[in-house]
Amino acid sequence: MTRPTPPGADHDEGARPAARRALRAAALHYAASGIPVMPLHTPYRGGCTCTAGRECGSAGKHPHLRHGLHNASTDPATICSWWARWPHANVGLATGTGLDVCDVDTPDALRRLLDLLDVVRPAGPLVRTGHGWHLWYASTGLSNRVGIIPGVDWRGTGGLVVAPPSLHATGRRYRFTQPYIGSLPGVPPALRPLVARPRREPVSRTVHEAPEMGDLASYGLAALAGEISRIRAAPRPAYSGGQRVSAGGRNDALVRAAFRLGQLAEAGSLDQQTVWPQLIEVARAVGLSGAQARRTIASGWRAGLRHPRPPAERVRR
Repeated sequence: MTRPTPPGADHDEGARPAARRALRAAALHYAASGIPVMPLHTPYRGGCTCTAGRECGSAGKHPHLRHGLHNASTDPATICSWWARWPHANVGLATGTGLDVCDVDTPDALRRLLDLLDVVRPAGPLVRTGHGWHLWYASTGLSNRVGIIPGVDWRGTGGLVVAPPSLHATGRRYRFTQPYIGSLPGVPPALRPLVARPRREPVSRTVHEAPEMGDLASYGLAALAGEISRIRAAPRPAYSGGQRVSAGGRNDALVRAAFRLGQLAEAGSLDQQTVWPQLIEVARAVGLSGAQARRTIASGWRAGLRHPRPPAERVRR
């Protein structure tokens, strides 16, 4: 069943074409600045335009594209074709290539961050999200990191952010409160040590040594793609004479995937915002309900966070 075109927050019929044009124009503008772009699903009727609908845990924040971040592009023809197919698509940006983002969840977290930076307002672009703020910086080469201070995450290599004028699940649109004109400030010296992890002394790499942060991010995305492939390949339940004779392995594959990816999250190479929507999407595609998928993913993810992989194992596996 095809979902009707989501009107989003644009109740005025005359405003809808303008909103669609603004989304495509913004995507092209970001791409022209060198930031890879991708179309995201859109909040719709208390849920999302993805197959999970009202059960989606990241409405409007995950890609339409099968391979997500791997398909992000700066090619204008590709971007125009995406927004011709999905004219109400939110605009997603792949961080770590031209852009890093400091993701602030609450007003208290913003105050703590500004105190740390010793400024009244941050330098560079500032985006008002549904509940918080995004501070845009030039890429650092560092990967995602959760909780650099309470309520503040970092989106770097292998990350994804939603960009203006996308629609938030609250019905408000992402908007710049300080403009983006194509140039980005460097990360402030007071912030960089919180984002960077300690590095080993420069020695020859072996399988027993920890990978660098760029390697971790690439490995995390490759691991996610591999787990999705395993879920798709898992056997489905078998029936004979109307009776189920085999339970199949889809749910087991899903919980194992969530566990393994949760183990990697401790290293900062993956995060819940990146992983969960894609696992839910593939779970729905192989026949699991959204509610069942979320319960299974949550269980595996929590267990993985409690048992992070040691550095050597992250390289060998």
